[in-house]
Amino acid sequence: MNSPVDVSCLCGKCDNCVILNHSLCNAGSAEAMAQLNRISHRRSYPRGSIIQAQGEPGDLVGNVVKGVVKLSSMSVNGDGHIVGLLFPSDFFGRLFSDESRFSYEAATDVTLCAINRLAFERFLADHPAVEHEMHKAKLDELDAVREWAAIINGHTTMQRVSTLIYVFSRRSENQLPKRGANEAPIIHIPLGRSDIADFLGTTPETLSRNIQILARSGIIRIMDSRHFELLDVAELIRCSGEAREDLNRIAAI
Repeated sequence: MNSPVDVSCLCGKCDNCVILNHSLCNAGSAEAMAQLNRISHRRSYPRGSIIQAQGEPGDLVGNVVKGVVKLSSMSVNGDGHIVGLLFPSDFFGRLFSDESRFSYEAATDVTLCAINRLAFERFLADHPAVEHEMHKAKLDELDAVREWAAIINGHTTMQRVSTLIYVFSRRSENQLPKRGANEAPIIHIPLGRSDIADFLGTTPETLSRNIQILARSGIIRIMDSRHFELLDVAELIRCSGEAREDLNRIAAI
């Protein structure tokens, strides 16, 4: 495991947090925010480092502030499979459990607002409004996971690829500089092709073919392996086979 780098401590960081208005912390009172500031700290992890391994003591929870975290599950025969992605403002870690159920890996360079799990559990008990927001967020996350499972099991590869690109497009909005009104938005792809293929239940070759089809159709423009321009969002939605509202729920916006 790579050692994290503490980048801030008790310095009023919550007041200047870039995800404050998008995270469960937004539900807290001034008193709650002061307490959260005391028990939280920033940690940075380089791309590819393990934040918390499956089966390790689950003593760390918190929010993703910057970057993308990859959740993986290891089977009994040693095969690892990506089961989820966490973006800025998403909560990581497992409350009320002594053991981490998944492996948390930095898919990009990552900054976390990290809190000791037991300290955060006590914090929630002291602040019911934040606890209520936590429960609501987790139920929304569960709904999104169920909808994603339905897409993986019942949709074509093109529909799965289009859905994931749409999700990346929504999540890229808070990660990349704003573009001009007449410029196409840029989609940041935080994973390599093999990881995306694993997440979608397909092969890298099939994934690449479908991306090329979207590019030839004028729906996206491939800038490099990690960045696309989204030229036709309506057509991308049509290719996904989903309604925009359903896609936004999956993206957990």
